[in-house]
Amino acid sequence: MAIFNGYKSKAEVKRALAAKGFTFSTALGATESNPKLVKGEKLGVLSKPHNLSPASESGWNMCPQASLGCIAACLHTAGNPVYLDAKINARLQRTRAFMTMRKAYVALIAFELEALELKAKRLNMTPAWRPNTTSDYPFHTVALTVNFKPVKSLVHAFPDIEAYDYTKITKKAMQWAAGLLPSNYHITFSKSESNDSDVAKVIKAGGNVAVVFDTKALPDTWQGVPVINGDETDVRFFDESGVIVGLKAKGEAKTDQSGFVVKVSELEAVA
Repeated sequence: MAIFNGYKSKAEVKRALAAKGFTFSTALGATESNPKLVKGEKLGVLSKPHNLSPASESGWNMCPQASLGCIAACLHTAGNPVYLDAKINARLQRTRAFMTMRKAYVALIAFELEALELKAKRLNMTPAWRPNTTSDYPFHTVALTVNFKPVKSLVHAFPDIEAYDYTKITKKAMQWAAGLLPSNYHITFSKSESNDSDVAKVIKAGGNVAVVFDTKALPDTWQGVPVINGDETDVRFFDESGVIVGLKAKGEAKTDQSGFVVKVSELEAVA
């Protein structure tokens, strides 16, 4: 077992966090907590979500390019309402721990990624994680030390674990399209009601763009680019480059009027 940020074990990290009043049990969520991640198991992928508080809910802006439509439609509040308060509290605590006790919190993620990799190997599966399931932070720049030696980031430290994210950060999407991000970090840009020019840039660069549509029947193409069904699986790093990842509106997005959700009926009328 490696030593991360000077911590020799996950138990040591948790004691340090508990001493500061943090009560969450893990940094990464369970695969079964996210139905789309469960779908990936059929493809041989064992994936974990990392859930922080979205936008500025924690007092820190974890989604710097989020639009108003994106914030309103955020899946942060999706799921069983019985567990909503506990879920939101845990995400707030994780975000505060990350921002105020970064070395300890990042070490906790690292220990859990190490365990994920070992479990996936036993099961003959591909290990994966979403650094930003409910946030949009540049985790490929979050450094740590492994056995007291510095590495560039959590993503770089685990080259055999696939990391993948949706993002509204144009720079990150363009870096991915240009091959400038770690080879094990896959990025899908997300369309909002106010970033059409950036969407066009990413498409032109050969990047992938997620678009939320208002019907289950997705169009075959959008903006002249082939549309794939992004709800069939969450394993975005299996996608070919240069596609639109079509998603059906969920939760609050079903009633969106901002333009965040694309209305298929209007596309058909134009066609």
